[in-house]
Amino acid sequence: MPEAVYDLLADLQSHLEWAGVRQTRDFHLASLEAPPGPAAVGTTFSSTGVIPMSRRRWSDRSTVSVADRPLKFEITTQARAGERNPMTAVYRHTYEISPAAGGSRVTYSLTQLSITNPMLRWALPGLGRMTWLMTPTYAGRGLRNLLALAEERDSPTLAVRPSSVVAGSPIHTEEM
Repeated sequence: MPEAVYDLLADLQSHLEWAGVRQTRDFHLASLEAPPGPAAVGTTFSSTGVIPMSRRRWSDRSTVSVADRPLKFEITTQARAGERNPMTAVYRHTYEISPAAGGSRVTYSLTQLSITNPMLRWALPGLGRMTWLMTPTYAGRGLRNLLALAEERDSPTLAVRPSSVVAGSPIHTEEM
């Protein structure tokens, strides 16, 4: 099963399904432009999406920085939100995949490497911390969507088993 998860991560077009269509209306991937075929180290792609509690949309340019099938997939993203005085940030998305009893254990971490002109909810003391506490909710749903899609493609007759998210932290671990 680790291969099924990894293969979805490396299939950048699949992100439109698990991080787009299956995500919430107020936080989702809206478009993605990527070369065909499995992504490898150095593959670049661009995407746009919707940010919760804001009329802003984000756009970004990402580069695959680690592609170690089936154990680890990492993307470094340069993001931009807003038009006038836009917020810009650099993030690292890391997916670590290991075999687990009857499936896979996937740990996702989101690391903010830099940020300029943060939106008000990120810049105010206390409110910025609350925003980061909400991030696991949105990222956790995306991770659950990824795992559900991997299970559907790997074993279409099996039902998706419930999973848990490590709350209050930008690190998520899921098992399937």
